[in-house]
Amino acid sequence: MKKKYELLLVDDETANLQKLQRTFVDQYVVHLAQSGEEALKLLHRASIDAIITDQKMPNMTGIEFLEASQKDFPNLVRIVLTGFTEVEDLIAAINTGKVHKYITKPWEPEDLRLAVRETLERMELQRENERLAAELKLANERLRTENIILRKEVEKEVHPNNIIYGSSEMENILRLLKRVTGTETTVLIQGETGTGKELIARYIHIESNRSDQIFIPVNCGAIPRELVESEFFGHARGAFTGASQEKKGFFEMAHGGTIFLDEIGEAPPELQVKLLRVIQEGEIMPLGVHQPRSVDVRIIASTNRDLKAEVEAGRFRQDLFFRINVFSVTIPPLRERTKDVLPLAEFFLKQFSTKLNRRVAGFREETCRLLEGYGWPGNVRELQNEVERLVLLAEPDKAIGPEYLSDYVRQRTRAVPGPDGNLKRAVQHLEEEMIRATLQRFKNNKSQTARALGISRQALIDKLKRTKLYSN
Repeated sequence: MKKKYELLLVDDETANLQKLQRTFVDQYVVHLAQSGEEALKLLHRASIDAIITDQKMPNMTGIEFLEASQKDFPNLVRIVLTGFTEVEDLIAAINTGKVHKYITKPWEPEDLRLAVRETLERMELQRENERLAAELKLANERLRTENIILRKEVEKEVHPNNIIYGSSEMENILRLLKRVTGTETTVLIQGETGTGKELIARYIHIESNRSDQIFIPVNCGAIPRELVESEFFGHARGAFTGASQEKKGFFEMAHGGTIFLDEIGEAPPELQVKLLRVIQEGEIMPLGVHQPRSVDVRIIASTNRDLKAEVEAGRFRQDLFFRINVFSVTIPPLRERTKDVLPLAEFFLKQFSTKLNRRVAGFREETCRLLEGYGWPGNVRELQNEVERLVLLAEPDKAIGPEYLSDYVRQRTRAVPGPDGNLKRAVQHLEEEMIRATLQRFKNNKSQTARALGISRQALIDKLKRTKLYSN
């Protein structure tokens, strides 16, 4: 059963106060006061929903009383009864929210009851809307966080907790990483696209003191510039058109855990400034908020660019580079760690056999030789895609033969020095083969090819011209 509303009636004249009491006593719990000072004390003792006060009272006027009550009780319905013409005071009080309604004397009991009931119902509806909006906001934030967590749980099926490797290069890198996993040091992971930089970041997180907290990967170049500040740092309700509710950014969601700033070299200048503040001060400033908020986040960044060159070219802040380059590790491309190819291929084979419900009996020896002999310009990601394709094409319960490999894997095996032992020509031949294979994979799209090779588009065009592979 809904409780009765409680009214506080305030008037210095006893007859008027009794008349007000008779008007409301049948429908509400009524409290009486004959001055603003007495009413203020009563507010702290009773659970008041609405105040009805006379305007003209000695020592403290009705509006002055309502203004004083608003500081501690901002959500009460406030109504003024007046027989005078202090219109300017009343309008100012209404405009500033001190008064919800004013009623002129003399008043009829039924009219006053109706006015109070309508004002209370309107206030109740507003309170319910605010409550529902707050619940919706919490639900949305919870869903957003849960979606990130669920996505990460799904990605665990794709990204192994343990690094798959067979090379001494990766063994040395993991030994090096052991020095920072238990610290809060910011780590910069460098390497070509597809070398497994995110996997290394996850490894650092899992081996850290934050392993039971959230890991949030964010691609710094994938978010539209106009949304960058809101997505990374959040915004307050009303901060801009369409901001109907408060929103947490990536840093607040990652509070207590780790945020992975993937491809930080692509971060726009305005984001770089904000990132510097987070790293230096441990604070964020959401849009529309005037006080900074503290965040406790471990930062791991990655890049496929030469950040020193980006700094020299004026495209990346030098102070930010110094901040993220405290501990740097470079992941070699797959072509430089050939002993990782087969362990990774076998891992992906088991993974996709389960995912695609295909029973495959491993790789034939010739297939292994060709996999190891290919240059893998797209690195681990390209190998992963190739193995998925092999699992789809292979015959059930049979080892995968070389005939199922992509043409460019079978035909573009690793260049080796010729009989003359000329290393320079061998390296040049390998470069040409990698460029040709990657161009073929991306259907001659030079921008995508350059990105996969880890070089600029202009550098790719220059190499194409030198190797006579260039076409407009």
